[in-house]
Amino acid sequence: MKTHRISTTISQRHWELLKKHAEKHETQQKALELALENLDNISRQIPELTLEEKYWMRLRRAKSLVIIEKNAFKLLIETADIQLLSELFIRDKTIEYTIELYFQKSMEECSLKEIVNGLVVNLNITNWLDTIDDKDCGSHYKLIITHDLGFTFAKLLTILIGNMFKNNGIKVESIYSTKTIFTKIFKNQ
Repeated sequence: MKTHRISTTISQRHWELLKKHAEKHETQQKALELALENLDNISRQIPELTLEEKYWMRLRRAKSLVIIEKNAFKLLIETADIQLLSELFIRDKTIEYTIELYFQKSMEECSLKEIVNGLVVNLNITNWLDTIDDKDCGSHYKLIITHDLGFTFAKLLTILIGNMFKNNGIKVESIYSTKTIFTKIFKNQ
């Protein structure tokens, strides 16, 4: 086995730890090697956060989220003034805010792909949707959304998504029904 010599200085606290573990493991070399192997194992055991988890961690700090049971949310949406709600979301730029919070830059600085990714992650963590898929179709991105929150929700979400892109100069086309939304987001304006 090839070995290498190291020479370093450590604090008094760490010297005491090394002495303690050297007694336990017979030599300083074994204690240091076990410590390094343990560090390596720990770094492999801690999985990196997913995009959704990173997004959620940023949004937690915003203190602007409220958790509501899905059936109650559906009832509220079905009985809501859709015009008033869409005006509120458009005025407050709710989706834009969460995308900017996540990427830590303005919407103008985000690429179209970042905006699409931010929207997908944002909608995934809300648990409003059953599925959301995005596809790069060459000249446009396509969002395929399924949900069980009804026609009013589909209409509201279509308005929110459409206005977010239109406010940033991006052309969109959407078709929605009771349980699905199909949106094309065009790359070239």
